[in-house]
Amino acid sequence: MVPGVSRVLVTGGTGFVGSHLVERLLADGYAVTCLVRDLGCLRWLKGLQVDLVEGDCTKPASLADAVQGVSVVFHCAGLTKARHARDYYSVNHLGTENLLAACARNSSGLEKFILVSSQAAAGPSRDGEPVSEADAPRPVSDYGSSKLLAEEAVLACQDIFPVVILRPPCVYGPRDADVFELFRWAGRGLTVEISGGERYLNLCYVADLTAALLLAAELPTKSGSVYFIAEKRSYSWSEFGTLLFSSGGVTGRRVKIPYGAAWLLGLASEIGSLITGRPALAGRQKVREAAQRYWLCDVSKIDHDLRFRAEHPLQKGLELTWQWYRKNNWI
Repeated sequence: MVPGVSRVLVTGGTGFVGSHLVERLLADGYAVTCLVRDLGCLRWLKGLQVDLVEGDCTKPASLADAVQGVSVVFHCAGLTKARHARDYYSVNHLGTENLLAACARNSSGLEKFILVSSQAAAGPSRDGEPVSEADAPRPVSDYGSSKLLAEEAVLACQDIFPVVILRPPCVYGPRDADVFELFRWAGRGLTVEISGGERYLNLCYVADLTAALLLAAELPTKSGSVYFIAEKRSYSWSEFGTLLFSSGGVTGRRVKIPYGAAWLLGLASEIGSLITGRPALAGRQKVREAAQRYWLCDVSKIDHDLRFRAEHPLQKGLELTWQWYRKNNWI
């Protein structure tokens, strides 16, 4: 797609996934436009050769300039935590609808619209078999439900312009502030998990997600395609904890707490959110998600269609993430 230097739009470019994607696009020769809510807060975009358009997905009138003349839209913007459930729907669902409407009205040459969704939209496996794209979605949180509504809005446009949806599970890596909390506690010699039996999950290192996004943009795909994207093998929480300690060169212990205690901690986190005005990192819905036994997904479709294979097994990804956190004095 690059020969004539294609211009692409990235939403959420100041965030975790979006900033990594912007750097990868620039390295590959793309001209990049970023939709930014506050031009005075560029974060990871500072110093990068990108065009900036001030706008907000929740404000339809601000989107027209951003989408004009772009070949591909990478919609990475979204809320992963919020003070109120309605905020998930306002940003993740209605914000996506607004962006799609702007594309339909102002971007006649759009070659592809790519949504970064989440496995939370599909929900966990209930029987231990990895969830596939053909399975009926069963989200267990407002975050997951809002991402599913965003997916449905994208699929409703598949006959207007080509659309693709990527569903990563837990994404980790440099600059992430959510999974970072697990690193912070591990650095203190502690990991905490909910008791009641082993749990299993797939994970995705951020550089693998950005690689998959570029493949989705550059290779032919059927409009309406949905792909899970993750490292092919899964891990138990015990394995994850062990690797988290070893990759960081730290020793520690695992502490298990009952679900009821975790729920109360989630409630306390929400009460703290009311006081601080900041979203709760681990509210009750996050606890409900964490308590699910199987966050497993089937990545055979993206392997078949896009020949994608994750290049960062968990040990390697964790090591790189520890290095970044330490170098940047997060830990």
